[in-house]
Amino acid sequence: MNQKLYMASAGVFALAMLACSESVDSPVSGTAEEPNVLMANNDLPSSSSIVELSSFSVDTPNSSADVPNSSANEPTISSSSEIPVSSSSSEPSWIYSSAYVPPVLCKVVGLGCVTIYEGDLWSGAYWDDESEADVQTSLYAEDKSQFGINAGKWFLDIDAADGGKSTIQWAAPVGNEKDSASILPVMGECGGLCGTFKLDRGDLNYDPFVQVGFNVAGFDSNGVALTADVSNWTGICLMYQATIGASLVLDVGDSLNKALEYDLPFATLPKSTAGSSRCFEWSKFRRAGWGAAIEGWEDDAVGEMAARRLSKVYIQFQSKSGTKGEFTIFAVGTNLD
Repeated sequence: MNQKLYMASAGVFALAMLACSESVDSPVSGTAEEPNVLMANNDLPSSSSIVELSSFSVDTPNSSADVPNSSANEPTISSSSEIPVSSSSSEPSWIYSSAYVPPVLCKVVGLGCVTIYEGDLWSGAYWDDESEADVQTSLYAEDKSQFGINAGKWFLDIDAADGGKSTIQWAAPVGNEKDSASILPVMGECGGLCGTFKLDRGDLNYDPFVQVGFNVAGFDSNGVALTADVSNWTGICLMYQATIGASLVLDVGDSLNKALEYDLPFATLPKSTAGSSRCFEWSKFRRAGWGAAIEGWEDDAVGEMAARRLSKVYIQFQSKSGTKGEFTIFAVGTNLD
């Protein structure tokens, strides 16, 4: 088990024994009627600071494709812009209640269990101030000049740019007296980042999606997206809950995304309503195979290549129109021993 992502259990008094197991899936309800955002990047120029791959001749699709759609043979297509949405919130589902105990391998006679999650890059349950709401993407970097404004900031993206009508909503309203965009209220609600979503195809010609992720390098003073070399992480770990399966995607910036025809490296995150810890070496990331073939970006090399010039990491939930779901991100860590 990777040592940079921890899971600990502590007993608390209960009237009866609470037996918890990761194999148990509980029904989850909740819809997202009003979209609600943590951070919108569309206020910033979307051009990447990496060198344009002018030596490659690529026919760019009308809309970008991020990860394969498991329910269809055609490549998945998604918007490359991030859409701002309001910070309204409906009553959270029981899964976000402070009384809810995630069932993660805990059996204590006469006692319940409380689960604490910790990652070396970000932990939703541990924070003292606003700075700890960000993923510490530069923690192991030898050259911290690669990182700019909003490095490590979380963001949401929905499919509205291409005609989709999907919505996503946090379990608590964002913002506090110091920062109207603060995510600390959400982290305080569920010990992580948690929300509900509803997928609505609208006018899309592919399955709808929502995304939640973080900027790795951020932006320069002119608002130009940066990329950073984080290959020394050796991979990435995630602790999460999700009521449907998802994809963990490595975004390498606009120029290279375009050259790859948006066939980006990804790893599969299985559905887990009980909570799951997953670690992926860079070699475990793959492209779907329908994008442009570029030397060096084949098979088990693509994750390492992406890690050397990483712009964003995000989780994409994509399924049939009408699908509703819930998620919680508890911790993010490197794959270092």
